[in-house]
Amino acid sequence: MYVSRSHDTILDKEKRRQQAQDDIHEEVTESSRKEEESDDIAPINERLDPTLMPDLYPDFDAETETANTDDSWYVDSEFTPPQVPLWQRRMQEANVEAPLDASLFDLCRVVVESSAAKVDVLDIADRCDWTSRMVVVETKSARHMHALAEDLLKAIKERNKQRGLQATINVDGRESDDWMVVDLGSFVVHLMTPEAHKTYDLVKLWSETTKDPTIEDS
Repeated sequence: MYVSRSHDTILDKEKRRQQAQDDIHEEVTESSRKEEESDDIAPINERLDPTLMPDLYPDFDAETETANTDDSWYVDSEFTPPQVPLWQRRMQEANVEAPLDASLFDLCRVVVESSAAKVDVLDIADRCDWTSRMVVVETKSARHMHALAEDLLKAIKERNKQRGLQATINVDGRESDDWMVVDLGSFVVHLMTPEAHKTYDLVKLWSETTKDPTIEDS
């Protein structure tokens, strides 16, 4: 009876050992098969572009490949990109003169009013001898201020080019984070962040005085 049980125990151990070897062999075989398959197809970022090396892909047809590409998922067939800048469209909607014929002041005003949070125009000819009008613009942020300044300068340069003018545009505060000034002679454009607009309050400063507040009393 003891010998029979010992024999059965030895057989069970042998079966488990054989099963373990079979499992290991199967795992090794499966791993080798996957490695062979991965060697046949390179990762997408390592594949060659057939359009750049046509000699290696004589059967590749670029036109057919492009025609079979489904790009409808990201292309909106009803979308038509605007061909006219926003400030020009606002000028047309407001029935203001065409950009080529508009005065420089009207052009600048439409540009800043197209996206600024607040725009105030001050007539200061009777209190100032270095300019006649002041355009105080409250932008939405420092980034918006610089972007609006670029739009403004681009519009002015385009107008000058169309008219054959070589006018100098004086800009102060290009590196500033809260206040930029575009001096156009007869009028000055102040581009300010909300914080600077509130702190310096140019509208109140110039509205409550009968003389140039930038000149100190002697």
